[in-house]
Amino acid sequence: MALTRVINSGIGVAASIAGEGTATTSLQQGLAKVWANFDGSGTPAFRDSLNAASITDNGTGDQTVNFTNNMNNDDFSRVTAAGENANTGGNRVSGLRLPSTSSYRIITMNTSASDVDCQDNCSTVHGDLA
Repeated sequence: MALTRVINSGIGVAASIAGEGTATTSLQQGLAKVWANFDGSGTPAFRDSLNAASITDNGTGDQTVNFTNNMNNDDFSRVTAAGENANTGGNRVSGLRLPSTSSYRIITMNTSASDVDCQDNCSTVHGDLA
């Protein structure tokens, strides 16, 4: 069993974790800065979220998640998944449009590439806050 070592460089400095071998990772860099779980059908609404202020409905299968606290730049990583809460006869896929420092857009569609509203949307953002 490998032990994990926490490296604290002082007050106001992010701690690091030593994992496998000699590699370390910054805890601050590795934490999700935004995450959202929302129902995108009808009027989009958060079930739960972190650092997500609101959802803008741009049309069928097209929502924008707006941040409470902006990101430092628009080069952050975002991952999203979409589906249905019950088997309603179609698989769902999601895509992302170019982000800004204050939001990102999620496009959901069926396997025929037609935009559809999805009940179950989950996404996470990693990067640097402003």
